[in-house]
Amino acid sequence: MFLPRVKQENVSKAQMPLEFPLKVWCNDRPSRDLLPALHEMMPYGEFVRSTREEATLSLCVVSGISPSSEYYEISVKDGKIEIRAKDYRGLVNAAATLTQAIVVKGDRFYVPEMKIADYPDSRFRSVMLDPARHVIPMDEVRSIILGMAKSKYNKLHVHLSDAEGFSYLSDVYDLPPSPGILYTKGDLREIVAYAATFGIDVIPEIDVPAHGFSLTKKFDHLKCHSEEEENGGEPLSGWNICIGNDDSYTFIRNVLSELCEIFPYEYIHVGTDEISMEDIKKEPRWISCTCQCKVCNARFLPMGYETLLPRYYYFVNRVYDIVHDLGKKMMMWNDQVDISVDPPIPHDILIEFWRVAGSRRGPVEGCSMQRFLEEGFEVINADYPNAYIDLYMKWKHLKDWNLFADPADASPYAYRVLGGETCAWEGNNYPHYRHALYFAFPTFGDRLWNTATPLYDGRETMLALTRACLGCDVPEDLDLFSYLNGVPLGDAQKMEGAIFSQDADREGLRAALQALRYQTVNEQHLKNDLLSLL
Repeated sequence: MFLPRVKQENVSKAQMPLEFPLKVWCNDRPSRDLLPALHEMMPYGEFVRSTREEATLSLCVVSGISPSSEYYEISVKDGKIEIRAKDYRGLVNAAATLTQAIVVKGDRFYVPEMKIADYPDSRFRSVMLDPARHVIPMDEVRSIILGMAKSKYNKLHVHLSDAEGFSYLSDVYDLPPSPGILYTKGDLREIVAYAATFGIDVIPEIDVPAHGFSLTKKFDHLKCHSEEEENGGEPLSGWNICIGNDDSYTFIRNVLSELCEIFPYEYIHVGTDEISMEDIKKEPRWISCTCQCKVCNARFLPMGYETLLPRYYYFVNRVYDIVHDLGKKMMMWNDQVDISVDPPIPHDILIEFWRVAGSRRGPVEGCSMQRFLEEGFEVINADYPNAYIDLYMKWKHLKDWNLFADPADASPYAYRVLGGETCAWEGNNYPHYRHALYFAFPTFGDRLWNTATPLYDGRETMLALTRACLGCDVPEDLDLFSYLNGVPLGDAQKMEGAIFSQDADREGLRAALQALRYQTVNEQHLKNDLLSLL
């Protein structure tokens, strides 16, 4: 069994030995470009270019092989491995499947004779990382990207700014820093280049206008101010940057323009979530002060915009124009849009649906993911109970999750749900993420690859998940999750310290983990983290 599961497979019990260095024939440029990815996915072996006649592994792109993008075929027979794919991402997906098929016996590598044809059900399969709250070290980012590639993701969403600060060093502004060692622009380019090795697009996010405490503290001219404040009254909250101030849009344009030079792909994410969270009783208050702001009122009252919502739509439209001028497509969170009616914002904005706004946090009545689809928006399903790897994602629900049916029935608009995204908030602040991420990659990845067929909750799945997480020399009967309290995905705070079941044979698991030798970087990362917890 593979994770994500493949569409068609015929796997024989006959095993073909793999002799390294493996001779590889590359028919075209994409096939040659795959070699660095093969080195990363199979670091225990070497690969050398060869003729087609002498090669053990043959790679070829055949654009007309299937109408499905990312389609691939693998044939292993008579001492030869042949991979044919629709495109480069198909080649990467084939490599991911091939690495899962490899087994180690003694010091020798084997792959079963097999015939596989496979393709994804959704075209947007994404992971979101949050270095804004704590910058994730570069070696860990590379490990995460490799783990994503082996589970057939094709998008990485990087949340670069939040209330805590910005996670990178800008040449345009002295931006308020996030906790940790900030990324240089060279680091960001390295992330983009390494992800491109596996056909993964990187989507940067600058979260505006809310989540702005660090910005408004650093740059007072981006903050809302009131007449009362000038006369000695309480200052307004700095949660939102001032959406009536032209300086705010100049700032956004300059920051996004700089990022567009680094991130070459079609989407820029601009946040737009949680504008007003009036239910949270904290200081400073997490609310929008646009209706008390003298600059906002000077702009919006003559336009007849007396309340927050039309002012918010004005902001969205101006930022949309900036993104469009930069040659990009705009992506945003959904929760502040009143989708009970057709909203006055461009409908080619890609909506990332994570929730209907909570009570006193924005539009609620009549809002749903379904309504975005009915109004013609394309949607990424990141519904937090299903997709968030902090306090929410649960194995018992994830194994059955269908991104086209939960949290809303997408039919007859399923084609507008481009895919899904699993979100790992809080950077690496929670030790939990150091293992939960790697467990989530194959499982959530399967739900995006095979949307209609639930994962079987049994030993075969747990054995396959163990191999997908820990690598090719895992013993055939090692079920990692028999030692754990289920598959620890969500419940970060609750699970920490209780990941292992009380009757777990910890010494037996320690010995099994220490015996693993032929691992990729992401597998080593997980192994070492588990050993540190034992």
